[in-house]
Amino acid sequence: MEIRAFITHKLAEQFSDCQDRFSVNAGTKSIAVSDGMGSTWQQKIWAQLLVDTFTSGSDWSPNNDSIKPLCTTWRKKVFEFIQDLKNTPTESLTTKEIKELQAKIYRNEKGLAFGHSAGATFVGIRFQGQEWNGTILGDSCLIEWNGIEAKFHTSQDVESFDNYPDYFDSDESKQGKGTPIDISGILEKDNYLLLVSDPFSDFLLEHNKHRDISVYLQQLFKLSSHDDFEALVDEWRKEGMHNDDTTLVIVESDQSEQFSTQNIDKIDELIEEERNAAELEKNSSDLNNPFKEIVPLQQDNENKNKKDELEIIPNLSSVDEEVFRNDFLKEYKKALMSRHPHTNEYS
Repeated sequence: MEIRAFITHKLAEQFSDCQDRFSVNAGTKSIAVSDGMGSTWQQKIWAQLLVDTFTSGSDWSPNNDSIKPLCTTWRKKVFEFIQDLKNTPTESLTTKEIKELQAKIYRNEKGLAFGHSAGATFVGIRFQGQEWNGTILGDSCLIEWNGIEAKFHTSQDVESFDNYPDYFDSDESKQGKGTPIDISGILEKDNYLLLVSDPFSDFLLEHNKHRDISVYLQQLFKLSSHDDFEALVDEWRKEGMHNDDTTLVIVESDQSEQFSTQNIDKIDELIEEERNAAELEKNSSDLNNPFKEIVPLQQDNENKNKKDELEIIPNLSSVDEEVFRNDFLKEYKKALMSRHPHTNEYS
């Protein structure tokens, strides 16, 4: 079977902001898509953890019990993320960039201390021959197409999607929302399976209601590159598809039991290309700066000024400690009030 997989970010954002994640593993013959919820915290790490765990083996399926060990892993990965931020070399950073880095560290340490968590939808399937089975939760969908009609698999109401889908929560003390649904089927000759995140789910469902979904599916089946995918997403957004991170995995039957993975986007590579392009643009801008040549003559003074400026940046262990304490007390009082909504007492 032929597998193609594509991903892109919201308009006016970057791949480093993208909260969707997917994984395709030819060894375990498994595929998974997860959409991190934007209203939650560190959802990219959670979505990646869900899809990687599902596709790395042959017997794990996500539910409210089986994800609990992943909750601990998620917190460890968040802590490692914060440590990496703290270890970021600052020698080549501007004063503004250093302040932004410190603010990012502070926000994430605050989120960890306050017990914030991540939410993510999920759809994953595994193949045994042409038969497949899997699990789904939320408005990430699996769509079956037999050339005549489309069948939508989702844990949501198939008549409509809202802005608060079913999801898995990265906090083991929370239940998330909704109940995972087991799904299964057979990929017949000339049929397709689509694993999609919610922009495609909603857009294609509407066209299924209007009975013209085949026109749009044929456009998907013709995709052969990331650029083609980006162009189609732009076109569909102009037609009303909502602006959000967008993921598509196409499984096409060719009567082979082996995975053929010729066109698979890799989010890490897309992020790296994005960073390299930004760095190249920055260096090009510096070279085109007519005043750049006089910088070496002022280097000593600039270094001294930069050092002086950095000294006035609030240190996380001093000024921000007081801010952190005040924020913590506010959050703590809110939590207590939610437990005693009809009184002004804290206990």
